[in-house]
Amino acid sequence: MKKGFTLAEVLITIGIIGIVAAITIPSIITAYRRIAYPIQLKAVYSKLLVAQKTLNDEYGTPDEWQYTNYITDKDDSLNVEIFNRYATELSALSTKDRGVYKYLEAGLSPSALQLNGKAAKGVPGWATGYYIFEGGHCRSMQLKSGATIVVYFANGTSGAVLWPLINKKMYAAFMIDINGSSKPNIIGRDIFAFGLKGGSSSIVPYMDDTSDCNKLGAGLSCSRKIIEDDWKMNY
Repeated sequence: MKKGFTLAEVLITIGIIGIVAAITIPSIITAYRRIAYPIQLKAVYSKLLVAQKTLNDEYGTPDEWQYTNYITDKDDSLNVEIFNRYATELSALSTKDRGVYKYLEAGLSPSALQLNGKAAKGVPGWATGYYIFEGGHCRSMQLKSGATIVVYFANGTSGAVLWPLINKKMYAAFMIDINGSSKPNIIGRDIFAFGLKGGSSSIVPYMDDTSDCNKLGAGLSCSRKIIEDDWKMNY
């Protein structure tokens, strides 16, 4: 007589393995992302800082740039020039203008979420100085790493520009999606906000504090928290 497992025993074993895998794999993926995402963000952000320094050397400090307010394409020409210079410095594989393709309907993937689980697209209150998702004003570039950088410009004072940036005294905002349109597409997880603030010659975290980097917040301040926590995702 040959010894072996019955079909029932095999099926039970496979079922147990499946249950264990279903429980542990999400935890493993989450743990991996908490380590990998800050590293990827640091790499993209570092390159962006180098690009910013090069632009400062060529165009002067950001306070001296002639930002425009999107009234006409001609009026927007310097913004395009600056954006293309960023793309060149970052060796972008491709660029898109003013959110003309689906990924950028609102500056982010249409499925993007805030850290609190609410939809990032079309959220009320974007004009109050907090949210910065305005598809008609954004440009994007795709990097070799797979990251997408969405850029918004504002003239800092008035006109058909992004009021959130004006309220925060920013000339530009940068949304870094470190894995492009791939999931999870959550602000504070794989999407991070930075800005070119008045009085500064460098790109800094979009928020001045870390108050919304929690399960109840939008996640826009998580870029600052990660940097303050030595490039770790401790939230």
